[in-house]
Amino acid sequence: MSLQLRKSHVKGNMMDINMTLLFVVFTQGVLTESNNILTTQQLHTALCVETIAHRYFTPGSPLVISLPGMGQTGIHRPFLGILQHRDHLQMVNFLLENLNERTTWTIQIFQPEGDEIIDTSVLHHSYILFVWLDMEVTLNRTLGDQVEILKYSTSWNPRGRFVVVVSGHSSEPPQLLASLICAMLWQVASIANIVVLIPNQIAYRSLKTVTSLQTAEFDTLNLYTWFPYQSGRCGQLEDVTLLDEWMLEHNGRLSNEVDLFPIKVPNDLVGCPIRVATYGIDPYVILTDNYTRNDGTTVYRLGGLSVEILSLVCEKMNLKTVFSPPSINLELESAITQLSDLQAGITDVLTGIIILSAAAVNPTYDATVTYTYGYVKMIVPCPKRIPGMEKIMTTFSLSVWLMMVLVLLLTAALFWWAGNGPYHSVLKESHSYKSVSHCFYSVWAVLMGVSVPKQPTTSNLRVLFLLYVCYCFAMSTVFQALFVSYLVEPAHEKKIKTFDELQDSDVIYGYHPIVDLFLFTAEFPALQKFSENKKLKEECTEVRKCVQRTITKNDMASFTYPEFSTYVASELGIADESTVICYLEENLISAGLTMLLKKGNFFLDRINVLIRRCLEAGFLEKYWSELQHGAHVRSMDKLTDNLVRDVEPEEVNGRIWGEKEMSYHSEKDEYDNM
Repeated sequence: MSLQLRKSHVKGNMMDINMTLLFVVFTQGVLTESNNILTTQQLHTALCVETIAHRYFTPGSPLVISLPGMGQTGIHRPFLGILQHRDHLQMVNFLLENLNERTTWTIQIFQPEGDEIIDTSVLHHSYILFVWLDMEVTLNRTLGDQVEILKYSTSWNPRGRFVVVVSGHSSEPPQLLASLICAMLWQVASIANIVVLIPNQIAYRSLKTVTSLQTAEFDTLNLYTWFPYQSGRCGQLEDVTLLDEWMLEHNGRLSNEVDLFPIKVPNDLVGCPIRVATYGIDPYVILTDNYTRNDGTTVYRLGGLSVEILSLVCEKMNLKTVFSPPSINLELESAITQLSDLQAGITDVLTGIIILSAAAVNPTYDATVTYTYGYVKMIVPCPKRIPGMEKIMTTFSLSVWLMMVLVLLLTAALFWWAGNGPYHSVLKESHSYKSVSHCFYSVWAVLMGVSVPKQPTTSNLRVLFLLYVCYCFAMSTVFQALFVSYLVEPAHEKKIKTFDELQDSDVIYGYHPIVDLFLFTAEFPALQKFSENKKLKEECTEVRKCVQRTITKNDMASFTYPEFSTYVASELGIADESTVICYLEENLISAGLTMLLKKGNFFLDRINVLIRRCLEAGFLEKYWSELQHGAHVRSMDKLTDNLVRDVEPEEVNGRIWGEKEMSYHSEKDEYDNM
């Protein structure tokens, strides 16, 4: 009994294996037999796509061909799925053979449920997307899923050239179907540089051989596109434009031979709004005014270096800037909020203190060219001026001073001994050298370069006196030379130049969480060692106050951008900022400020061109000079107001009247001289 069951079980397995082998042989046979069979529509679709690729796709760059996923058919059995899409796969295979024979592009084939597309550092510039309308899924799934997965690749380029090939059955008119496709791609990935290829009559045809090319006169392949900023539109799709038609005759041809990928962003955008988000502090982002309209919306007016360069660009493009609530700080939460709004499409561009880094260059955002460039530096207290008495005392070292005092005392003692000692000479020494006090006065007088009351008379004392005069002359000459140099160029304390010197000093390190996070990613060993070993620390979330403290109190060091420190010094009324602003000699990291746009924004290329022109014309430097001058004038006005408050009203009125009277007389004299 068990033997019979075992035989029946083996027999059943053999039948399953035979059925599987039969399925494989049948499938291969069907596909092999169909390799040389295409409908006229499929043949001309492939020829049309090949012609477009040859004319408009960049040679040498990767070409991405995306197919709908087999898992999107709604059919769980692969046998039926393969048979159902056999015609479409034959057309794709025919197209791939022709494109590969040209060896012009590196072809990458992608499917949603297949392997991920290869990420490279080179952006893709050409895409061919296939849409099969006889699939039992919606258009959003068959095309939207392809784009949703493609756009997370680092090589994704929404501003590239896209060709969407539509084939299969549909009850929708070709123009309406093209509108749906363009609207979906614009909403999902901001794709506008697109050509939609749709047969004029999407209907089922019986398979015909390649050699059978007879078609009806109205059978064509329509090529549609749309212009997001044409006729007053501001990124809103109203209808599509029929660019050209592919005539299904002989080998096929384009009827009008027009440019299929024209410029989609005109130079004049007729006042379309652009929503601007800002992040940073002055002088990069300055809130100048804000007010509330009758409808309850708040209008913000902003200035600053980062806003001014964008305003110049928008003015040239004829864009109306609409500012969202600004983040005038350097808090991490504010940065995350602004980046999230940009990614969600709530805002169009983000400007301010946006450093061009790896965080800015990712598949989510596009960064413009940098509009200012410099180094992030550590601002430290400037060396203090050494007081006059301290400068005199430091002319010589302590050992030299002690030696001079010793020489003075020994010389005075020798003078007294020589004046009172036993001599065999008939000459007697003057009374001035027989008293200890008089000897000390004489020694001091010679040291100060003053004449003595009476010269010595004995030979021994004269020799000793001459040697002492030579010594005093040498020391006085050196002292006077150094002293005069101190008067001409006042001496200062030793400047802090390195992190090691800053670590050993009593200067407080003011750290900012975001700045530290950014700088520590740069792998700067000296900075990491300094931050770990520095004991005197204070959190410095308000960068302005920390820089002001460094300038005014000279007891704090913090990271800053040189332009910001210069602006703070101008606000404090300091004309020569080099006297109060000092930095470590080590440049921490080179940083350029940029603007961020959502991935695929069509304004990027135009904005980059206009930013370069503004920089070449010197507009930003002119605005920076005006900004510094305005800050300095405001500081002088505040100082004047403070002085006026301390003066009596009668004195102020007298000064004003005196100034008016002097002005009147000067104008009268000029009038009389005319």
